Amino acid sequence: MSHLNSKTAIALAMTLVMSLPVHAVDDLTVDGYVKSSSGQAVKSGSGDCVRTRYLDSQEFLEECGYKRVVKEEVQVENQPIGTEVAVVQETMIVKDDVVLAAKEEIVAEQFIQNLRFGFDSADLTSADKRELDAVNEQIEAFRPLLRQNVAHMNVIGHTDSRGAEAYNQKLSERRAQAVADYFASEGQVPRETLRVSGMGEAEPIADNGSETGRNQNRRVVIEIVKH
Repeated sequence: MSHLNSKTAIALAMTLVMSLPVHAVDDLTVDGYVKSSSGQAVKSGSGDCVRTRYLDSQEFLEECGYKRVVKEEVQVENQPIGTEVAVVQETMIVKDDVVLAAKEEIVAEQFIQNLRFGFDSADLTSADKRELDAVNEQIEAFRPLLRQNVAHMNVIGHTDSRGAEAYNQKLSERRAQAVADYFASEGQVPRETLRVSGMGEAEPIADNGSETGRNQNRRVVIEIVKH
């Protein structure tokens, strides 16, 4: 998944003044510290750390004004055959509210298959429930985020274009609710973390002019989003 190009990226917000260029965390070096015999950084009368003036250190001591900031974002990208979910961790070295270095890496990634419904149906068959059980296994890596209420699960229903638009909107909501109810009733996901919505026929992922395309458009998409 090209997570940097994701169309639906939900990130934790941080207000920081960016300095350019920003180095990679692993590559950034700074002037070394003069240290006492006990290994503590020596400070001047003004309270500043005394530096060696040699760019040979990757120590970023908080007592010398540096902070290592780590944030996570959950990025979700819908595709015709399913949904990719990635937890991306960004590490930054910050001093005086200026980002000196940053690194971004994927720390967890999951693929969630879209659930598809029969024509004019919001009922879950035995096969549907087996697929939802498989989805439940796929989201295991994200369950701690849900239980701690630092993430929520979007359950979004969709329909094909046959029928009245208003009816399809309600049908998409019923489909999403059926999936959410199954997750909650099985104790798999806390109900308070479920956010149910319907898009009706507004977001097709395939051609509604063919039965194959309509079948793909009758679906429920599951997204896990960190607050």
